[in-house]
Amino acid sequence: MKRAFATVVLLLIGLGAWARYQGANAIPAIPMAHFMPQGALLYLEGKDFAGLLSDWSGSPEKTAWLKSDNYEVFSRSRLFLRLQQAQQEFAAAAGVPTDTKFLQEVAGRRTALGIYDIGKLEMLYVTELPNARAMQSTIWQQRSKFEPREAAGEKFFVRNDAQSGRTVAFAVYGDYLILGTRDDLVAGALSALKGSQIATLEQEKWFAEGIKSAKAWGDLRMVIHLEEVAKTPHFRSYWIQQNVTAMRSYRSGVSDLSRAPDEYREDRVLLAKKDFPTVDDKTIASLAQLAPASTGYFSAEAAPKPEEIARMIEQEILVPREGAVPPSQIAPGVSLRDGTTGSATDLEQRIDVAPPAAHTNAAGGKALQSAIADNAPLAMLKVKRSESMPDGVFVRLNSAIVLVSSANWDENKIRQAVQRALGPSLTASSLGREWQTTGAAGRPYAELNGLLPIALTARGPYLFLSNDSALLQELLGRLPQNSTPHNPAVYVAEFNHSQERQNFYHLTSLLDKPSRSATGTERSPEFFSDNLESLSRSLGQNVVRESIEISRTGSIERQTVRYQRQR
Repeated sequence: MKRAFATVVLLLIGLGAWARYQGANAIPAIPMAHFMPQGALLYLEGKDFAGLLSDWSGSPEKTAWLKSDNYEVFSRSRLFLRLQQAQQEFAAAAGVPTDTKFLQEVAGRRTALGIYDIGKLEMLYVTELPNARAMQSTIWQQRSKFEPREAAGEKFFVRNDAQSGRTVAFAVYGDYLILGTRDDLVAGALSALKGSQIATLEQEKWFAEGIKSAKAWGDLRMVIHLEEVAKTPHFRSYWIQQNVTAMRSYRSGVSDLSRAPDEYREDRVLLAKKDFPTVDDKTIASLAQLAPASTGYFSAEAAPKPEEIARMIEQEILVPREGAVPPSQIAPGVSLRDGTTGSATDLEQRIDVAPPAAHTNAAGGKALQSAIADNAPLAMLKVKRSESMPDGVFVRLNSAIVLVSSANWDENKIRQAVQRALGPSLTASSLGREWQTTGAAGRPYAELNGLLPIALTARGPYLFLSNDSALLQELLGRLPQNSTPHNPAVYVAEFNHSQERQNFYHLTSLLDKPSRSATGTERSPEFFSDNLESLSRSLGQNVVRESIEISRTGSIERQTVRYQRQR
């Protein structure tokens, strides 16, 4: 008995040692990009795609979004209709419905998706899926309707739809399921899984450099060949930021999304075609600390151009003025309704009288720009917050701009430039354009003596301008700051969604009230008060605030985006 017990103990010790040895020498999982043939423009990889899909399907955000005006507008967009048409064509080619049930059937753990042609939706999907589950899937059960083919000694199946010209191919190899819209892509992935030497995505220079520069993998990773994607007409049409020219200066990008109960974090790496210019990136983080806790939005950027600063001051601080509409680079939208053009209210418009000439003050704007350029700002801070007025009807938008330079500011020079910039748009004489000194002891500032609430002051290398004296005093109260080390950055911004959302709802509802009250006509959702508001209430219902921080070294740009969430 003792001998048997000793034998069992020795066996357990041996198994434990073997397990520790295997753990220390375990072969790491092969990257999914190893199974992707070359040529992809965009690559997605998830650690647990089935888990991500399950979380999204059961989320209150999805339920609310599908009922929102934002989804209604999207469901009538050209992009949605094209995707819907493609889904129907792929379903016809596959002979099975490509719906949510199908997606849940083929969703495995480690999963990769490569898109090879954005317009034609040529793609390859590879997922780790237990063999038994793969063989229970609808598409595997319908394999007799597919044409069998072979790659690297293994079978795969292809089916074409003559009407749409779409192709669907798939294969099951071990615990991997492969789906594709081109037979050569499925054959290539199957060959790579079998161990054959093929040219894979991970060998491409743009892909390898992006992966090397990125941080640790998130729950979901996207790698994009920006240099090639930016050339496509679909990118120019559907890229929502419309900064196509700026995006063409990058070669590739990597984005990792990591999820936690109280925060979603996105770590991005963008590889530029050439090195970024050197700027002072030590000032931004400390400048951003000037923003009060009551701020709804702030952004701090390094090396702003004087013309951009002057334009921002005119738009955010000084009185709005009439002027030429900036030329649009976006084609006008087309509304496909009953063909009716115009309305009865158009009869009230005079067509025999020229419109009044807009007052412009180009000289004043140039004077402000020149005064700013003379002191070469190192960085600019923009601060905004909304304020519900005591009457409960209107919402006031308060703004402030802080400029920091390497030299002290000449406050009198800035005062004169602001007076010239206001010009005839404010008054026909100098009434209301005279400066008066006010403020508590130790925090004086200059304020116009008219109805326009403009205040400014200089504190050494800091220049403060605002259309709200209370906000200006809060900013002044945060000087001087303790010098604490910060990470270098060229841009920092934060938006307090939970604080600003109610005022946004109220303001946009008020502005869109005439359209909302119109009777006798079918009304589409208004962009701000319906579309964006519903997006905020659905997908953004648990988002407290969003922040972004950008840093640059050589030709590498790193961005960290954080979405703080309430549990």
